Amino acid sequence: MKKIIFLDMDGVLADFDGALEKRIHDPPEMFVPGFYRNLKVMPGAHEAVAKLLASPLLEVYIGSKPTTGNLYSTVEKYQWVAMHFPRLLKRIVLTCDKTLLRGDYLVDDDYERWEGKFVGNFIRFNRDRPEESWNRVLEELRAML
Repeated sequence: MKKIIFLDMDGVLADFDGALEKRIHDPPEMFVPGFYRNLKVMPGAHEAVAKLLASPLLEVYIGSKPTTGNLYSTVEKYQWVAMHFPRLLKRIVLTCDKTLLRGDYLVDDDYERWEGKFVGNFIRFNRDRPEESWNRVLEELRAML
């Protein structure tokens, strides 16, 4: 039976912080139409996701939280995935509460909010060191790759 892995978007797949003027809670940029659609891909994400998708033992999904203050974020997240990770377009789960996700793994940078609450294995992603974090994710999942 395949193991289900959820990958967070903002700060894991997409370089959320790179699009900000300052790292603050609820930065004003995230409420502007076009913000999510125009995020850059995190370094190392394409290569790591390709390895995860190639595994016959994993089912890969995106698990992301929409920004309720910017309803464009929902559509823009789909547009972003269509541009950068088209194979995952039909594997997006948007939820305000990631504890509702049912899977074996969650890769996320918001450890304060989800670590210990997600039912399954939480893999902490350091958005300040994305390539190192992707290598750690792949190492942790090595037995399934």
